[in-house]
Amino acid sequence: MAEFDFDKATAELPILRGFIDFVNKQSSVYMDCLNGFEGNTVRIKRQVERVAFPTRKELRDGLEVVVWDSMEDPSQPDIIHSSIRKSSIYLKDNREAGFNEQQICWSIIVFIFAYWDEEVRPAIAKVRGVEPNDIKIDALGDLRILRKAIIHAKGIITATEHSKLKKMADLVEPGAKLVLNHDQMHKVFVLIKNAIGQIVLHYTGGSPGAPSPDSIVGVAIQDFGSGGKEKF
Repeated sequence: MAEFDFDKATAELPILRGFIDFVNKQSSVYMDCLNGFEGNTVRIKRQVERVAFPTRKELRDGLEVVVWDSMEDPSQPDIIHSSIRKSSIYLKDNREAGFNEQQICWSIIVFIFAYWDEEVRPAIAKVRGVEPNDIKIDALGDLRILRKAIIHAKGIITATEHSKLKKMADLVEPGAKLVLNHDQMHKVFVLIKNAIGQIVLHYTGGSPGAPSPDSIVGVAIQDFGSGGKEKF
């Protein structure tokens, strides 16, 4: 814990309030996207049930298999796809933890780290009179590792990079591709909350009654000037 400095502590609050608001919006976007993917799946499944038809029979391992398919003209009103994909691929992409959800997860990780590293971190460092790289937060450092893998290695977390993870190591196996389900993405958001709490407690973390950053699951900063409150 640093020596308490009221002016610096209060100067950091507007910066952190903006960060909280930004992360909160990413969480909302994530949930809205999941709802959209689920709606897509329901609609397309209904259409598949209505228009799919048997096209041929095949023998597979000595068993007769009926192959069902549907490739309706996308210019017609009753189509089963809204892009150039078979309905089966469309459903696969929109399923839980499917391609679309992973794109959203990856985008949010990259976006949050970029905002932290390019906006929040330098601003906090300026208030404290240190270099941005001197502001080190484990969970946000882990985001950097995930972001690097997403951008430069198609989401593969090498064993070397995995060994550097301090808070998010259980989200992916060494050498595996980063694929996050809803619970894991929720944990990412919780760890970011912990990180923001750690920054808030920089000056007061050792004071009697101060919470542990790891126990923080929500952050609210009261703006006494306008009476508003940002909650995460």
